[in-house]
Amino acid sequence: MSDGQTSRQAEAPRRTAARRRARYGLVTLLLLTTVTVAAGLANVLADRFRARFDVTASGDQKLAPRTERLLKGLRGDYRVVIAADQRAIDARARERVQEVLAEMTRTADTLDATIIDTGSPAGLGEFQRLVGELAERDRAAIERQAEGIGASAAAATALAEYLSDTLSPLLLSIRDELGTESEIDRTNRTFFEQTAANMRIVGAELSAAADEARGLLTAQDPALPVPSLDRAAERLEPAMAQAVDQLTALSRELGRFAEARAAVGPAADRVRPHLLEIGRRRDAVSVALDTLRRQQRLDVLRVVEALRAGAAALVIGPPDVGLAAIDLESLFPSTEWLNAVGVARADMRQRTEELIVTSIASLTNPDKPIVVLMHGEVRPFIKDTPLFKQLERRLSLRGIDMVEWAPVAEPNAPALTTLNPDGSRPVVYAVLSPDSSTSAPRAGDLSGAQRAARLGEAITSVASSGRSLLVSLNPSVLPTYGERDPITAPLQRWGLYAETGRPLLREQVTQRGRVIEEDRTIVPTPKGHPIADAVVGLPVRLPWPIPIFEKALEDGTRLKSTTVLELPRAEDTWGESQWLRLWQTPRDQRTLLPDPPSFDPARDQRAPEGEKGVLEAWPVAVAAERFEVGLPVQRLVVVGSNAWFSDPVTQSQIDAGGRMVAAYPGNLEFFEAAVSWLAGQESLIAQSAIARPVPLVRPLDPETLRNLRLGVIAGLPLCVLLLGLLYRLIRG
Repeated sequence: MSDGQTSRQAEAPRRTAARRRARYGLVTLLLLTTVTVAAGLANVLADRFRARFDVTASGDQKLAPRTERLLKGLRGDYRVVIAADQRAIDARARERVQEVLAEMTRTADTLDATIIDTGSPAGLGEFQRLVGELAERDRAAIERQAEGIGASAAAATALAEYLSDTLSPLLLSIRDELGTESEIDRTNRTFFEQTAANMRIVGAELSAAADEARGLLTAQDPALPVPSLDRAAERLEPAMAQAVDQLTALSRELGRFAEARAAVGPAADRVRPHLLEIGRRRDAVSVALDTLRRQQRLDVLRVVEALRAGAAALVIGPPDVGLAAIDLESLFPSTEWLNAVGVARADMRQRTEELIVTSIASLTNPDKPIVVLMHGEVRPFIKDTPLFKQLERRLSLRGIDMVEWAPVAEPNAPALTTLNPDGSRPVVYAVLSPDSSTSAPRAGDLSGAQRAARLGEAITSVASSGRSLLVSLNPSVLPTYGERDPITAPLQRWGLYAETGRPLLREQVTQRGRVIEEDRTIVPTPKGHPIADAVVGLPVRLPWPIPIFEKALEDGTRLKSTTVLELPRAEDTWGESQWLRLWQTPRDQRTLLPDPPSFDPARDQRAPEGEKGVLEAWPVAVAAERFEVGLPVQRLVVVGSNAWFSDPVTQSQIDAGGRMVAAYPGNLEFFEAAVSWLAGQESLIAQSAIARPVPLVRPLDPETLRNLRLGVIAGLPLCVLLLGLLYRLIRG
């Protein structure tokens, strides 16, 4: 073989290797380019569509449905501003707040979040710029309020001059016209002399308050471009109120003096012409004082106050909406508290989310409902007992006021003029049923049945006035005696009736023998109703459940009812008529009853049979509406249980993987959803963040369980076989 041939043969493998390397390089370059372009597109799409997928068991990276609904419905620009010294905040709490705010701003384009470190000079300057922005936004309102306070100060000055220069000398001159012979004259002289001195003191105080208020309106801190409107009003108000009270008392006393001296003496003649002038001056200052008191505190003033305190957490809405504050201590709990309580990551996140979204909701819905809690006890008791503290706290957090009404002690409904002066806030009446089985403790007292009758009359009155009602039912002994339960009588207005004489019991056979279960836990499923959908998947505990059925009205009124909670029809569940002995036995001793209740075909009810026939389940909570021409829709929610929203039920806890969590989070969610629906505020109904601290695992139905077993037994081998066939087809 020649040297040329040998060289060409040696060169061929090198060329082949070079081509192979070039091909691999090109493929690698194309692959890198493709990956880079794909990554860039993925980031662009992620930034534009903001799609996130939460795969944590507890929903740690996902906002609650209530939060998402609220944020997506925001109209106008909202801003969450948290200003605090970041060095003084626990890192865990700070991280959770940042996570929640980031997720909220991703969800709502109209929401912005700013965290300002007031511990740094730059942060303090940023907070001051924020105050300047708000001051400029509210400039017209600031000027209008300053003008009103200035007018009140002018009225105070005018009255001060009248008191010191006119009224006080007048009173002294009347004193001089009185004699000294009789005891009455000497007493009157002392009165006029002391009153004249008092008028000079009131005038001086009024004049000083007016001058100081005007000074506060004109003097401004260069760093805070807002006049001290609140401090000026606070300085004026007590002085003006004192002057009005003093003139009212003086006018009354001078009137008596003039009447007593009508027949004799020039002093009485001097008094009468001035009574009208004193009343006119008093009325003028009263009007100015009322205007001063009616002025709403501007949002920017609250920001200034927070700046003076050094920390604040605020939600700032559009100019026509205003501002709301967030409890800073709850938002950033101390390190000592976190270590002592041991709050888990998910719990902290949901706690933070609930605080922020509640403040936003307070702006989007200014007309918060008022809940009037009616009961059949002989006197008010809720403020003095721990039965509803958590309920009241939760409602208060959402801006909902709770008022107690004991119709047995006070037949008239409480006046709500202080809480609802213009009548814009919806009112919901929630009813707690009394224990009708109790006897009168003393002679002259009312028995449980008599208290139930009084409460029933009040419920009927409320229902007849077109109000919304949330009625909770207790088992009643009255149907056992052939009488009607007065608590259930108003339900017929909505075409409903309840079997309070036959609560639902359940029989369980355990190692200890036969056990009767009087409390039931329901895990609701979707029913196509806002209340039911708000508690889907959340356990709801109902002590002593009572079935509720429909009954058509004969007058043809249009009605609509929806079952929102139900118990499944089963052989171990029935409506028991002989329940009283079990009811009166203490809970911890009921398992020791020698002869617990059992189903009696002659008296008890095995199947949920109403007017429309046998049902597939026992309705235990129903939402109903009544439609009448020319009147607003009247709503009712009736729950066949009485203590279901009390603290002993709602605050029950279970150990979930080392974390103590609410055993029945659906109870308070149900109450809040029912109140919102009854108030006509369906748009606010959705599960809150604190309702889902841990994943709730429901039992699998038989069909799902069978499919899973088939998938494990047959699915995996079939997948392996298909993959093998596919591999052979590809390789040939």
